[in-house]
Amino acid sequence: MIDNEVLETIRNRRMIFKFKDEPLEDEQIEAVLRAGSWAESYGNCEPRQFIVVDDQEMKKKLYELTKRLTSFTAGIKNAPITIAIAITGCGTSHFIEEGAGAAHNMALAAHSLGLGSYWLDVYDLENRENSVEAEARRMLGLPQEIRLAYLLPLGKPAQEREVDRARLDDLVHYNKFGST
Repeated sequence: MIDNEVLETIRNRRMIFKFKDEPLEDEQIEAVLRAGSWAESYGNCEPRQFIVVDDQEMKKKLYELTKRLTSFTAGIKNAPITIAIAITGCGTSHFIEEGAGAAHNMALAAHSLGLGSYWLDVYDLENRENSVEAEARRMLGLPQEIRLAYLLPLGKPAQEREVDRARLDDLVHYNKFGST
């Protein structure tokens, strides 16, 4: 099997939900943000906007709000920062994909720097006024036309996670489903 630094980072990255109570270096945060800005975008429109949330009270409010979506929200209030990934203008019709590309790049960059993260989708497909996305947008001061796709807690991991992966032979089919 071919192996290199990028493939190793992809293979070893796991979602981290528990973080140490230690600050991050500005250089680490900037590297993760830059990785998000380098994500591909439809028509090269680069519609991403990132809001770095380090205010404890704001993180606590986001934590309480996102509990409506999932039980995996503790990292939002416990990580030193949470990055909100928003999509503007030309990427609005592809906001899920645009946000996912940025979030994935950021999570891989974080892992490569010895940090932990996970991305929590907060978007509402129907863009309802009472959705978690809408309420989080208001909290973060985002205009209504900007979509909030993901929240990414970021910090030094306080856990190690080993996860078994499916065998590639069980996932890959050639020319038609069910072939080997």
